Amino acid sequence: MDIDNIFPNQKETRWVNKQRTLIVTSKNISDRIRQLFMDLHELLPHSKKETKLEKGDTSKQIKELCMQHSCRSFIYFEVHRKHELYLWIGRFPNGPSIKYYIENWHNCQDLKLTGNCMKGSRPILSFDGSFNEDPLMILQKELFIHAINVPKHHPKSAPCCDRVFSFIKESPDNNNIWIRNYEIQYEKAGKEIIKNQLVEIGPRLVLKPIIILEGCIQGAQLWKDTAYITQAKVRLEKKLEIKKEKDFANKKQQKKEKMLSKLETQIDEIENIFDRGQEQDQNEDFVTEDSNVDLDQFEEVQ
Repeated sequence: MDIDNIFPNQKETRWVNKQRTLIVTSKNISDRIRQLFMDLHELLPHSKKETKLEKGDTSKQIKELCMQHSCRSFIYFEVHRKHELYLWIGRFPNGPSIKYYIENWHNCQDLKLTGNCMKGSRPILSFDGSFNEDPLMILQKELFIHAINVPKHHPKSAPCCDRVFSFIKESPDNNNIWIRNYEIQYEKAGKEIIKNQLVEIGPRLVLKPIIILEGCIQGAQLWKDTAYITQAKVRLEKKLEIKKEKDFANKKQQKKEKMLSKLETQIDEIENIFDRGQEQDQNEDFVTEDSNVDLDQFEEVQ
């Protein structure tokens, strides 16, 4: 009896997990957002990209694209006013899907960091402890794993893990998520590893969760951030503040001009008083000079 045939000790080399992720953007995106889109696509070798979505039923278009490319997850960059960036992450076809507002982000060209990794390498996903406490964080963790994790033995992936995707919750009172991408660097002495260190590659993202829907960008509302203030309201408040500042400056300028005009009239009145006194003095001098004239001499001259 051959023991090796009974208990085969062979590693799985087949591509079993064939999940794909669709990455798509809306229209009217800037060059920086397009570069962020391309950076994320290059970091995920199992992703399928679509450049633009037409205006209309976004959910229907994403479902059609996921069906066309055999994708089970999707990442959708939604752009408003060419600079406000939102991110949708969800599952196809039954959801759920979550919408984020990207408060701060930098692509790899903006950062110019020294980190580097092999193209197509599989990342290690690192989550802090808060992702196991709250149901909201647990759901987000599952969506990130399904969308970003590269399947083992994927044909376009490299057979190594030389980078880390880090997901960190900002604070207990804030649901913002910080996403960073690091390279794992080793210092070896012969075959032994002396030191490991992480060097950032990019890109950077700060995500603020807004709403969670039951379906694929549609359906019942499972959760909503009640403290979130829309960017339209923020812009309106800024405009009102600027208007108040301008009105205050205009009132201050009008008050200043009114005081200056009042001072000018007072100065003119004072100058007129002195002018009148000088005229009276000249008239008195003229009268006195005429009174000293000798009338007899005047008659002789005539």
